[in-house]
Amino acid sequence: MRLSISCDACRQAKVKCVHEGQPPCQRCSKSQIKNCSLTDPRASKPRARRNTAPIKSPKKRKASSDVSPGPEIAKGRVSGNPLEPRCTENPMLALSPAVVVNAVETYRKKFPITNFLHYPTLISDISSDVHSVDSVFVASLLSLCVRFMTSEELEAEEVYADYARKHLAHRVLEAPSLYLAQSLVMISFYEWGTGRPYQAWMYSGMATYMIQSLLKMSDDSMEHNPQEFHASQTQYEQLVRTYWCCFAQDCELSSGARQHFALSFSQISVPLPISDRDFTFNHTPAQRLMPADMNKNCLLANGLTIEHGLTIVTRGFDIFIRILRFANEHRRSLVSLSSNGSVTPPLLVNWQRLKEELDEWRSLQDITVHYPATSVQTHVALGYGELFAYINLVHCMSILFLHRDRFLSNLKPHSDVFHEMNDAQGEPHTIEQLFKAAQQIGTILTALDASGAPVMSPYSGFSVFVAAHINMYGTIVPHRYPGGLERAEEEKGRNLVYLERLSKLWPVGRSWVNTRIPHVNTNTTNNLQWRTVQDANRFYETVKSTQTHAESEIHSPRGFALAGTLDEYGDIRSRPSARAATAESRDTHSSHAAASSPGLETSFPRDAVAGHEIETDMFQWPFIDGSWSLGFDAGLDGLWSNSGLFDPNPSLR
Repeated sequence: MRLSISCDACRQAKVKCVHEGQPPCQRCSKSQIKNCSLTDPRASKPRARRNTAPIKSPKKRKASSDVSPGPEIAKGRVSGNPLEPRCTENPMLALSPAVVVNAVETYRKKFPITNFLHYPTLISDISSDVHSVDSVFVASLLSLCVRFMTSEELEAEEVYADYARKHLAHRVLEAPSLYLAQSLVMISFYEWGTGRPYQAWMYSGMATYMIQSLLKMSDDSMEHNPQEFHASQTQYEQLVRTYWCCFAQDCELSSGARQHFALSFSQISVPLPISDRDFTFNHTPAQRLMPADMNKNCLLANGLTIEHGLTIVTRGFDIFIRILRFANEHRRSLVSLSSNGSVTPPLLVNWQRLKEELDEWRSLQDITVHYPATSVQTHVALGYGELFAYINLVHCMSILFLHRDRFLSNLKPHSDVFHEMNDAQGEPHTIEQLFKAAQQIGTILTALDASGAPVMSPYSGFSVFVAAHINMYGTIVPHRYPGGLERAEEEKGRNLVYLERLSKLWPVGRSWVNTRIPHVNTNTTNNLQWRTVQDANRFYETVKSTQTHAESEIHSPRGFALAGTLDEYGDIRSRPSARAATAESRDTHSSHAAASSPGLETSFPRDAVAGHEIETDMFQWPFIDGSWSLGFDAGLDGLWSNSGLFDPNPSLR
């Protein structure tokens, strides 16, 4: 691309300097000119700093941190400049090319929704000289992939994440580059999975703004030098894919949080990714899809196959996030809609529009992308098993949150809900859709695991977390559940085992599965004791034995106090200190309750509230934080003060 920034050699020769945003440029690369350094002639030269080593411009994908340290840093003294990273040992120097290539292949399979790397080029660079690849980029990659790899050369993932964080803090203030933006996306995913949502949000935001600036420069190049622009389509496609990966990540991090996500699909003018085949083989399609083309009226958007999986899943996340936000913001109104049809027409129109968008998105996909119409094993054989799972997980989760509140947020006893299905939301098969979607979440992940391509990510964990609750609900209405009570219990058990496995890989999963296992029967999962999941399971067992006596006209409104406090799995408003205090208080209460009632292992007293009130509260179970049990002790006042709805710092919302 032709940019205003150029190298000294091209400037002296008075020729165009074509590069990708970082050295070497095409001319220096072909002429084998060393020390290619990109500079902006409009920028003033910085003054030399005392007691610091000069920072050289990086070579191709090579971080400035790889330059030999100055004498003072080598002796262990740290410069007083806060922008300079402390000298730490480079853990990438001990890695062989085979290990790094293996990490790249692991990344391709395990993180399909961040598929922005041109693997032929990257693998070629690693094979030629592994140390020529940017060490910060490699560290960010390894921070995600080490947990799935086994090699004596590898350190713990935190070692690589720490290295990446320290050097990103310095380099993010330099000129933007594609690989720096991609490193920010990867380290953001790491922070999110580690349970640090605020840090993840900040890294993701930096990546988004950086990739937007690079796209702006590429647009300028296309306008002034179209021939040179079209000669670098692979680099441009990486920019496009990184941008859309930022969009998908933005949706995932936003989830059900109250903040508005930064990007709007309908207003974006960046073209959608081309097919994986065209990208891999450097083919330029005659036409490209734009976000506005994703409808049934555009022939190019119809019949999308798995090779357009990044486009499919990105649009899916856009729809899912808006469904989730709609469900959270209008939970009380949706309950009225399913109870007595008193909802105002505009809300019903919005609900129908979201449903139409979801149905249209699904109709644009080729049948080979649909599960269970197409088997998991077919896509595993092609190397697309994980991407196939994500597309269908997003679809199932959209269905769950679109229909959830008709049943799970209802103020009436669940036994009455099924007699009131005459409104616009009340198709006779709605509850079957809900149960079927929850089933499919578990079965597709189980099939992938059996095929040697397990999916273990924060989003898949969140999906199973929600599905577990739906399946538990199915145990109290087995006549409505496909397969009956036995199938509902089986799916519930699989969900619990999956969550336990995921919590060992991703710390964020421990907030869903906080294990305390007094004894484990290896032949069954029924004796596994999870505080969150098992308490919910115990509740549903209680409901099954008392549901025939639930005759109350209306239930306690405290369920709405709990509803919505944690519909998301990465709320940037979370404050660790407050949550830690809550957890400590809950632990203290649980120990006291256990001591006073030896036969009761649950974290709330047996007679604290009536059975039908517990039912209303616990119908919100997948969407509450650690403070839910405090409400049973402190009464309604304690519940409301700890519900999360009344944030003492509203400016943080």
